[in-house]
Amino acid sequence: MPALMLTLPTPVAESWDWQLAAACRDADPTVFFYLDNERGEPRANRVRAAKRICRRCPVRARCLNYALDARETHGIWGGYTEDERRKLRRLRAGGTHQHPPSSGAEYRPLSPSGCDMAASDPFDAS
Repeated sequence: MPALMLTLPTPVAESWDWQLAAACRDADPTVFFYLDNERGEPRANRVRAAKRICRRCPVRARCLNYALDARETHGIWGGYTEDERRKLRRLRAGGTHQHPPSSGAEYRPLSPSGCDMAASDPFDAS
């Protein structure tokens, strides 16, 4: 029996349609997922490039919320790295609401508990 059972969002088209508007849709996926043993400046450059794409994305909030709800452990989702999402989940679990980026008025992510979380991004590596 696995130590942690995950419940993924339902495979209903309406649940996934937001991805059709994603800024990353036509981007090189390797920008969002690190290579084995990637470190230092190459990794930092890749993360910055991915966050630049995310920053202009009209569905960034939905992407981040999906990644948090699905407990995505790899890649950059909604402008957050794996480590940043782990920190955000810990803050949420502890009752502290850490605010993700607000590079545009359309970005208004909701935590799993439904609270509004639009403010400045403490993890922004731009």
